[in-house]
Amino acid sequence: MGDFRVGFLLGTSPRLQYAAQMIGTLVAALVAPTMFLIFASAYPCILSAEDTAGDGGDYQCEFPAPSVAAWRAIVLAVTRPESPIPRSSWVFSIAMAVLASVMVLVKNLFNSTWNRIQPYYPNMMIMAMAFTLPSTQYGTAMFIGAVIASVWKRKWPDGFEKYAYAVAAGAMAGEGIGGVINAILSGIGLDGGNFGTTVGTP
Repeated sequence: MGDFRVGFLLGTSPRLQYAAQMIGTLVAALVAPTMFLIFASAYPCILSAEDTAGDGGDYQCEFPAPSVAAWRAIVLAVTRPESPIPRSSWVFSIAMAVLASVMVLVKNLFNSTWNRIQPYYPNMMIMAMAFTLPSTQYGTAMFIGAVIASVWKRKWPDGFEKYAYAVAAGAMAGEGIGGVINAILSGIGLDGGNFGTTVGTP
């Protein structure tokens, strides 16, 4: 549904969106296994987390997979005899669940003042997503994109309305293509670990 929402914002007709979904599904069925083999060869830690476990047993990998790390943590939590989740995490989870419920009630019960409080109303879905990411580069990228979008919308609102979503989609696609190229270079031994420099990188 998220794809169709983006298509709506871009002004694409429903017919073309469904056609694109069908074509994309067929292509993905052929391309996805190949991409998985490429990434698994370049980053073996995707298949074996123990090979790259940190000192504290945390999941670490050159190619972070947030969904993999999150599901791995869930499996470990429900299969071990003693829960590895500390009490503070349980308390925090319950507190955040209560807070999110209250925020939904505020949003639906105070419609008359919604326009005034909307700028200060946090997106609870984005906040929850941030807690599932094992690294900071995703949040950093979102922050940079949000700042650029805010300045763009304020300075050139017409151009923002026309091109913002297309530019954002292109940036995400470019990041994905760059990841594939990086995985291929890593697989053949031409990655940054063997060539290049780390000057200017964290």
